[in-house]
Amino acid sequence: MDPSASDCTFTSEYAWCVPAYVVIIPKITGAISLICSAYLAKLMISEEKKKPYHRLLLNISIADVLSSSVVHIIGSWMMPAGTAPLSRGNLDTCDAQGFVVQIILITIPYLNASLSTYYNLIIRYNWSDSQIAKVEKNLHIIPWLLGVLFSIIVLVAKQIVPGTWGCWFGNTQYPPDCDSVETCVRGWNSSYYFWPIFVIILLGPLYVAGSMYLVYSSTRKMERRMTRYSVNASQNSSQRSRKVMEQSLLFSAALLITLAFPLVEIVIAELGKPIPIWIHVVFALTNPLQGFYNLLIHLRRGNGFSLACKVPRCFNRESAEPKKSLQQTSATTAVPNSAIVHTNKDTTTSKHIISSSVSFALEEAA
Repeated sequence: MDPSASDCTFTSEYAWCVPAYVVIIPKITGAISLICSAYLAKLMISEEKKKPYHRLLLNISIADVLSSSVVHIIGSWMMPAGTAPLSRGNLDTCDAQGFVVQIILITIPYLNASLSTYYNLIIRYNWSDSQIAKVEKNLHIIPWLLGVLFSIIVLVAKQIVPGTWGCWFGNTQYPPDCDSVETCVRGWNSSYYFWPIFVIILLGPLYVAGSMYLVYSSTRKMERRMTRYSVNASQNSSQRSRKVMEQSLLFSAALLITLAFPLVEIVIAELGKPIPIWIHVVFALTNPLQGFYNLLIHLRRGNGFSLACKVPRCFNRESAEPKKSLQQTSATTAVPNSAIVHTNKDTTTSKHIISSSVSFALEEAA
């Protein structure tokens, strides 16, 4: 179709109607995300004492490297020639790209859900590392299995179609004007596949948002309990709570930013309305940058934390001074057994370590 045709509208069904810069922008933002994810993966690999957080974030970074390279940087080059600016591929390359896109669409949100699950286990349920080790494999494997499973379904059902700057399982048909199973080479009866998978994808970020709220709520309750029996804890409690809240919001916002405008485009397209070009542009600017967001959140530090700061050393540094103060006041401060939630025999030290560990863990989770 000629982009200058009078009936050319800015919808996902007519991807070739978008200006060339709409398909060029994600190649640039995707390259930025690729570099950030590769660097973040390097940081996770170089950790001396790897924890589940580091391994989960490494897994997320690997998924984003795949997304940035195949989905965004290569992008339109794998679409059938003539379906978008810079399109140079065919239906086979479109299927290959769409297969990877479908994996990423499910895997990345659910890997973030795995990270949220991990912090719920250690903070809300007080799981030990040995307990987490029994389920950690599932946190890594299940998101990839789900992604591969639904990718196979859409590939076999021939539901992968050209999109705005790449191929995916859109609720459209190809060619757009086809009207039967014989004339539609891709996407026939797409709604039967699209909406169930779309709901499954949305469950990932919804779970992350709910989990982070529960983690924040649990942390506030724990800090209130610690404040009752610690003189020095009350001074830092509100600051820790604010930091937990900020990190929780950032963690959820990172997912929301990447998914917000794709969702807006889907809703507008389903309503049969033309998609404004500015939405395409914002989509292209924000969606590919998941790796960039993850790196910024990981590097975000407070209370003297730095890139070189390792977990045990940070805890010791932060807990040293309060530990001394608590010991000085222990003679006059009664500590009920119900307030002790850590197994350390030094009860006054354990209370502060719990509070410090929760705050730092949430910073890492965010």
